[in-house]
Amino acid sequence: MAIEIDTIDRKILIELDKNARISYSELGKRIRVAKETVKYRITQLEKKGIISGYYTVINLSKLGFVLYRLYLRLQNTSPKIEQMITDYLLRSKNVAVFYRASGPFHIALGVWTRNAWECEDFWLDFKSKFGEYISNYHLSLMTEYTEFSRTYLLPTQEKMAFNTITKATSEKLDKLDLNLISFLSNNARASLVEIAKKLGSSIITSRYHLKNLINKKVILGFRPIFNLAALGYEYYKVDLWFKKFDHAKDVVQHILSHPNVIYTEHTLITSDLEFDVEIENFEKFIAMMDSFKAKFPDDIKDYKYYERIRNYKTNYVPSL
Repeated sequence: MAIEIDTIDRKILIELDKNARISYSELGKRIRVAKETVKYRITQLEKKGIISGYYTVINLSKLGFVLYRLYLRLQNTSPKIEQMITDYLLRSKNVAVFYRASGPFHIALGVWTRNAWECEDFWLDFKSKFGEYISNYHLSLMTEYTEFSRTYLLPTQEKMAFNTITKATSEKLDKLDLNLISFLSNNARASLVEIAKKLGSSIITSRYHLKNLINKKVILGFRPIFNLAALGYEYYKVDLWFKKFDHAKDVVQHILSHPNVIYTEHTLITSDLEFDVEIENFEKFIAMMDSFKAKFPDDIKDYKYYERIRNYKTNYVPSL
């Protein structure tokens, strides 16, 4: 059941979504609310479960990783077998994202590895254990991945983009850099004092390394983790195909500018456009898709979608 939030809460969520490391005082100035009120409101949003944590947005390409999408359709399983599959995927260091989905595939995975051979090793090991329970699968390499800020909370806001998979070479990083990234991956609002203590370094050194990672665009931003159910939203993923490509850029720009579109991906051997949607309900989702088709009837050929039913795992940084 959705938890009611007012305009002040929405403004706070928007500012945190743009930069989760923003101070209480700076956030208060931006929305014209006292620092103490901001701190209290954020604490309440956390207690109510609307904010479940804070993560750091990382350019995986600059860490030397590639990301694959893997869809699985199950067959002849039992609750015991499905639990064994779940346990395996939860333990795997290669599985970044794991959730149950509706539609043609039951399981959606994001698998990160350093190269294609490592991905093959993961897949062959999984198949050796559970191959008889897989009736169909689809594996594709992700070449681009972009997160967008959630302007649907306040549609007057301008969308921000965070490009987490790009045509970038890996950066040379030292042990302190890697430890800092690992710590901040799920602790994005940690203070410099907390960071320095965790790393066993000085505040000055920690600040320098953090600033350097941001300047190198290894770290792209800091964002809250929202509980969509608490906000009253559902999650859908869409694969879309074009009839022709004459106006493809216009179609893509229009779709990605929609406030409820919060991710987009490019993958090899898949659809022409992939995007993810957070929206209040299925009826509104279909209305949104109908509006896209009505605006570009000669350009959009077809689309498929599935709904995320349960999120089992989301890791924001690989094991470094």
